[in-house]
Amino acid sequence: MRKYLSPSFTSLFLILVSTLFGQNAENTRGVEIEMKSERIRLSYVDPSRCAQLLNFYGINIGDPKKPIDPTQLPVVVAVPETAFHETIPDHEKVFPKTETDPINELLLFFDAAAPEKAGRVRRIIQEQIDLPARKIMIEAMVLEISSQALDQLGVEWDFNSGGEGISDNNFIQDKLDGTNDSLVLGKIAYPAAGSAQLDATITNVFREFNVRLQALVEDGSAQVLSRPSVLTLDNRMAFINVSERIPIANTKFVKDYVSAVDFRDVVAGIQLAVRPRINRDGTEVSLQINAAVSARVPGKDEKVLGKDSIVLATAPTLSIREVKTYARIANDTPFIVGGLIAKDSEQTIRKVPLLGDIPFLGALFRSKNETGQKREVIIVITPSVLPEDSPVHAGMPKDDDLFDQFGHRLFRDAYRIRAEDTFDLRYLTENKGLQQLQSAVDRVVTDHPQLSTEYPYEKFAHDAVPGEGALVRRQIYEVLKRQQASDVLDVEKLIFFEKSKDRGDGIKVRFLAEYLRDVAPFVLAKKQSGKAVGLCFRMHRNSLEINELLNEPVPEIKIVDCPDDQAWRSLLLESNKRTPGTAAKQVIFLRNLGDLNRLKNAILMKKIISLNASDYILKLKNFTRGRLLRMPTVREDDVELIDADVATCYYHSELYYSVLEESLESDYSALKKVLSGTDYESALRETR
Repeated sequence: MRKYLSPSFTSLFLILVSTLFGQNAENTRGVEIEMKSERIRLSYVDPSRCAQLLNFYGINIGDPKKPIDPTQLPVVVAVPETAFHETIPDHEKVFPKTETDPINELLLFFDAAAPEKAGRVRRIIQEQIDLPARKIMIEAMVLEISSQALDQLGVEWDFNSGGEGISDNNFIQDKLDGTNDSLVLGKIAYPAAGSAQLDATITNVFREFNVRLQALVEDGSAQVLSRPSVLTLDNRMAFINVSERIPIANTKFVKDYVSAVDFRDVVAGIQLAVRPRINRDGTEVSLQINAAVSARVPGKDEKVLGKDSIVLATAPTLSIREVKTYARIANDTPFIVGGLIAKDSEQTIRKVPLLGDIPFLGALFRSKNETGQKREVIIVITPSVLPEDSPVHAGMPKDDDLFDQFGHRLFRDAYRIRAEDTFDLRYLTENKGLQQLQSAVDRVVTDHPQLSTEYPYEKFAHDAVPGEGALVRRQIYEVLKRQQASDVLDVEKLIFFEKSKDRGDGIKVRFLAEYLRDVAPFVLAKKQSGKAVGLCFRMHRNSLEINELLNEPVPEIKIVDCPDDQAWRSLLLESNKRTPGTAAKQVIFLRNLGDLNRLKNAILMKKIISLNASDYILKLKNFTRGRLLRMPTVREDDVELIDADVATCYYHSELYYSVLEESLESDYSALKKVLSGTDYESALRETR
């Protein structure tokens, strides 16, 4: 049953299977098939892997080396991988040919008269196969801490005890009631006999641990060497390397003389490889951890001596500690990996003056005292599973102005969206009714891709929300207001178009401030007058009449009564409401200097939307914390035009919620109307 959704085809051509594809003519005689094809871009899964999985669902997989059999449609073929060519060749060689065909695509062949079958293939790929792996942030903190300070911290490292389990004095598990936390310390066996245990696990870290650690850092007993972090995917390895390369001399001798010396590098520092695996609900993380801690041992350098005991080169001695283990911990829970990496020794000689320097007998008048200081390096690993439906996570950088880019000659000005710039819209995005509408429309546009850009499907497809453009405009307005961006615009440089009988083209440029001084001076005054001047722009850009296109930037202007803020909002709401059968209009009402400042922000808002592409930035899913927002470069002498788009930004900056409400109601009614009587109507029966 196809109503409203059936594609119209102007022509059909007859495919003679026996001629084109080598099939038996009697099996396909009289069959009219218009075979269409499309390329499906995969986001996460490999094409060959996707084809294998589609075969499990009964989808026919074609051979790239053979023609497609139209009787087996739909057929999926993995796009063959391209041969590798160097992109930047040797300048002495001839520039090679470079293949640019993508290798992450499938070819889908289907019957144009049965697009629903192709839609089933797309749904299987989107909903079952081409799924993103969950994201996880691996944060590490590398600490160097003395053994005395480690005791103050309350962590005591155990030592190998053969086949024994965890010793009584190292395993602590205090289960406390209420809001108190518990500390669990475990151990990981270091493979070498007699070496120290290297880690412990904290399942619920209490505040005292962090407080003590911070105190030790401030006291100088502990030092944070590095705080690296890396974003990885579920079951993918992340590698963190915080190290230095130490040159080591290699010498060649001829009899007693050194004939050659060259150098090779050894790596010393922290090398950490982590492969996380997230459980089904994201509450636990299984970690495969390879940790290697190496450091130079002071005073243990090997020396290469030449003739006359001249030191030709030195080679350091490295202490190496390595852990390879598996662990399972709760999400957002620190995991401690530590190990003894250095022991500093200091020798102090005490002697009686003069007598202590006498050969042989001086030993009776002097003494030696050797003290040692152990230093421990511990690594605190914290896995954080990121929400599947939100890009906001703990790994976002701190809100610092240094992340913004302004005044750079080579790059556009940019502003990083911050937490305070975004609204909490979970009441909207997590609404079950809206999600059901989005799911129904996604099924429609999967079966009929050409409808994804048509009204009303575009309002719900691909996680779109009706009226979301108004919400985004309001959030941009908050950014501009917080940054005081409108201060750079001069009211005297704002213009609009006005009809004029004195000019041949019938339109002249009018400066807004000049017009207000002549007609509505109360707008520029500090006192409230109880009046407002309205600029009404009618949207003619969708009209087929070319003459109407020139009338769109020319506003209708009139002065109305506006005693208070409530009256101003009512005027905005009623004047900007959509009326069926008439051209849309956008109206600005100016009462005072505050409204002029809102107007300047609306002008900047239009520029921002233009710089960032309206079909992208006006989506809630794209206006998120951490993204860079391209900002316009504005100068005080710039002349800015007031038009219908500016009026739209002006209206949405104040009455965004009303726009959202109106859009939800009207777009839902339109969607219900076009799906009525179709195979997709059942998806909307329980949605309201």
